[in-house]
Order: sequence, then structure tokens, then C-alpha cells
Amino acid sequence: MHIGLRLVTATVLVAALQPAIAAGRVGPRMYSLTMNGYVGQPPQGRREMADLRLRAAGEDVRFQVTSARVLTGGMSAANVFNQVRPYRPNFILRGSKDKLRRVANAPRGAVLRISGRWRPGSQDLMVSSVERK
Repeated sequence: MHIGLRLVTATVLVAALQPAIAAGRVGPRMYSLTMNGYVGQPPQGRREMADLRLRAAGEDVRFQVTSARVLTGGMSAANVFNQVRPYRPNFILRGSKDKLRRVANAPRGAVLRISGRWRPGSQDLMVSSVERK
């Protein structure tokens, strides 16, 4: 009887996990995020969508988000920013040295579009592109 119970438990567990495994998603989902904004602090009296601290190539960069979109999943950009608000820095940028240097070396006032993937509960933003506007 004991062996039969174990077999039933194992079968139920495999059946429950099978859809997540088949979809390639075990654990929290990753969200594709695109942020438009500028480096530095906002002008006096102006407030942007989010005031972030980004760590790129060992440098902390203040980034004012003027618009953002979550391209995958049902989460809003505002929800993403609320989740990373308690962290300092808010995001640690990961990716190629070239892309990270574009952020780390951007002068105050530089307008950037940063795209990447983020997982809830993490500070890591896996950067796929950095464009200077």
C-alpha cells in the first residue's frame, strides 16, 4: 500500500508539472520591457513616469523614464517599476560590454531607449538593445 501511494503521488506531481515543463516555464516568467528616457535628474518641478538608478558597467546612472512598455505578459510598466522601487540600484543591467558602456558613459541629458528582459523578484535587466535618440 505504501508503494502504491508513492506511485500515485509521483504520477500526480508529474501530471501537474507537465504543462509548465512543456511550455518551458518553471518558475517566474520573464517580461520584455522597453524604457524611453534620459540620463540625470528631472528639471525642477517636473516628474517623470519613474526615477530609476541603473547599474551599468560598474557605474550607477540616474535614469528618468518618460515612457515604457511591457511587450510580453500581462504586467504593466508601472507595476514593474513598483516592484523594483525598493531596490538600490533598481536595475542591474546585464549584457554585452558595448551596450552597458552606452548607458554607463551616457552624458547627462542623453536620451536613450533601453530594451531588455526582467524577471519579477530580480534586479537584473538582461539588456537586448540600447539606442541613443
